Formats: sequence, C-alpha cells, structure tokens
Amino acid sequence: MTDIPHAPDAATYFSPEALESLAREYRTITEKHAKLMQAFLVREYREGRSKEFAQHGFMRRIKSMARSITNVFALLPPERTDLPTGEKRHDAEINIQAFVFNTFAATDNLAWIWVSEEGLKKPGGGELPRSQITPRSERVLASFSPAFQDYLKSREPWFQHLEDFRHALAHRIPLYIPPYNVDPKNENAYRELEDSMNAALMRGDIPGHKRLSDEQKKRDGSTISDGAMSGISA
Repeated sequence: MTDIPHAPDAATYFSPEALESLAREYRTITEKHAKLMQAFLVREYREGRSKEFAQHGFMRRIKSMARSITNVFALLPPERTDLPTGEKRHDAEINIQAFVFNTFAATDNLAWIWVSEEGLKKPGGGELPRSQITPRSERVLASFSPAFQDYLKSREPWFQHLEDFRHALAHRIPLYIPPYNVDPKNENAYRELEDSMNAALMRGDIPGHKRLSDEQKKRDGSTISDGAMSGISA
C-alpha cells in the first residue's frame, strides 16, 4: 500500500495533527489486514460451516474493506484542497457505501462463526433464528465471557452508529458526500439557480442546464469549503 498522496501546502479542512493521525493509521491498514487474514485462514475449525463463514464470508469482507479504504484515500486524500470531479466524488461514495455495508455484515459473519463453532442453540433446543445470530442478540451475547460481554456493551454507541448508517444505506438514502458548502449569504441565489436548473431539465434543455450549473459553481467558487468533502450524509 502506498502512502497517502501529498497535496501542495495550503489551508486544508483538517488540522496538521489530524492529518498526521490519518496518515499514521492509514499506514497500518496493510499489516492489520494481513494479520486478520492469516488468523482466520490458519485456524482449525471444528465445523465446516464455520470455516465457510470465515473464509468465504468474513475474510472476503475484510479484503473489500481494506480495498475501500485505499480507494477513498486515493480518490479524496485528506490533504486535498481543490474540489474533486463529480466522478471521483461518486467513486468515493461507492467505496464508502461498500465499506459501511461490509463492516456491518462482517460483525454478523463473526457471530455466525461463533454460533456454528459453539453449537449454540435456543434455550429449549433447536436452531437459533437467523435474526438472532448477531453479536448483540441476547442469546449470543450471553454465551460470551463476562469480560467480552462488558467490552461489547461498551461499544454499543459504535454499533448503533454503524447500524444507523447501514439502515439508511439499505432502506432510505444512500450515503453521499456533499460537493461543497454554500455561504449562507448566497443561499437564496443558489436555490434560484437550482430551481432554474431543474426547470431546464424538465423541458429537455440540456445545454441550458449545463450553463446554469457552470454559473452556479462559478458564483459559489469563492465560498466553497473543502470541508464538505470530509462529510458523509445519509
């Protein structure tokens, strides 16, 4: 994995300390990914189904997550000060969506591995319903050691945050990156241009829509904040 592409010195959204932290953590991705892959690959599984969930589920998701991180940092480096193209921004959105979905699913993969390896059943016997095979379900959580139960409970805000993003992605509005910020003093003019652009599209005036879009970008050029590139909305 290469280092984060370096932009020329300029005012950026992130502080120097934040940039250094991002760069430092980014450099650990390859090693962390390799260690996880090795651990789940060499493990001796008691059940064939556990091995399948580990090697064809969890490991594939981890690989996709690592690749998504690399792609996002290449498309939108934290030090970038200019606006990216719409295509690059959209490609970054696709990778972020893939990362969030695979993160959510990877935690469930781990629960499936655990349930299969431990032979975990319902209290009265019988297979656990699929909806209950998650790290946070009452039956699965109770099967862990007290220390690990406490750890998972301490991570509840993280799980809730991830779950909110996943549900928005799957059922409501997909995660997206706002192209830029608009100075509040230009908001009315911006909305007027937005309405005119929509009207141009409705009457099939593609050249007119492009002209208005270029005017909108030009008008807001002095008030655009690259801070919007660091924001993810759902």
